[in-house]
Amino acid sequence: MGEADPFVRFNCENCGYKSTVSESYAGKNIRCPNCYYIIFISKAESTSTTQTSSRYSDYDSSLLNIQEQNILKHKQMTEYIASEQAGESEEEEEPPKETDPAALRKAPWLIDIFLYPFNKSGLKHLAIFILVPQLLNIIEGMLPSLLAFVFSVAGFFVQIIIFLYIYWYLVECVRESADGWVRAPLGFGGLPTLRDMFGQVVNIIGCFAVFLGPFVLYRITAGKMNIISWFLLGFAVFLYPMALLSVLMHDSGHGLNFRTFTKSISKTFYPYLGLIILFLVPILLIRKIPAQEQESPFSNIIFRSVIIYAAFIGAHLLGRFYWRYQEKLNWDLER
Repeated sequence: MGEADPFVRFNCENCGYKSTVSESYAGKNIRCPNCYYIIFISKAESTSTTQTSSRYSDYDSSLLNIQEQNILKHKQMTEYIASEQAGESEEEEEPPKETDPAALRKAPWLIDIFLYPFNKSGLKHLAIFILVPQLLNIIEGMLPSLLAFVFSVAGFFVQIIIFLYIYWYLVECVRESADGWVRAPLGFGGLPTLRDMFGQVVNIIGCFAVFLGPFVLYRITAGKMNIISWFLLGFAVFLYPMALLSVLMHDSGHGLNFRTFTKSISKTFYPYLGLIILFLVPILLIRKIPAQEQESPFSNIIFRSVIIYAAFIGAHLLGRFYWRYQEKLNWDLER
């Protein structure tokens, strides 16, 4: 970087992290590389130093676009490396030497991945996804019959919105993790449109139907499990994670290219097998929970908590797999 593009200092109000970014970020929002808090970089009027503040109300709408968010993150990490190599950084604390934000993990990765939802945003989303549907059911049961009917209709639409938002947020978890981040994304920094949420539901469920559909149809037709049923199930389980990752990262059904993701599997075969095992273990454990244990409201909350928590971890693992092996995958993504 030359003198035409100097660096300016910032100080995170949330965690106290000090670093520098290019002066071109003045007047924009960035994420603290230590705690991911939203920081507004504002340029001082009379000096070349900068001031920072958190301004969610002034959040730049252009940053709500997924592609632009990714570009901003990569630019930030590039600036940190360039400032360290050129000796131009003025921060009191050295920025991370690695571009991988996993260097910020507070525990070994095998433990830290299970802490993925444990930040303010992640815990907030867990509470909403777990408690709001159950709360709606409890309120409905306490109302007189006529009011209960009206409330149930309104609650039905609320639950649809929550359902769509859960899928959209899980896709955000995959994409943020694919960019190297190790904690749950902000989410509420910019609420998605119904079209955005519905699009992600179509991506996930559509991909699921393509691979699990043949097994389900054959199982219904045959009426029992046989060698063909097991083959179709194994085929779906083996290919689905990579196909889903391809669809989500391409943000299109064009990612469902059999030749592309099977080639990707061959290049990352053993790590991919490990990913499948990490996916299967919680699924098999959850299936062991007896149905009668899910009937009471408290048991239902526990069961729903386990399902959603496992979904968070699964989304993080899927995104982290892309981050670690993206060069071998060699997907042509406009990021």
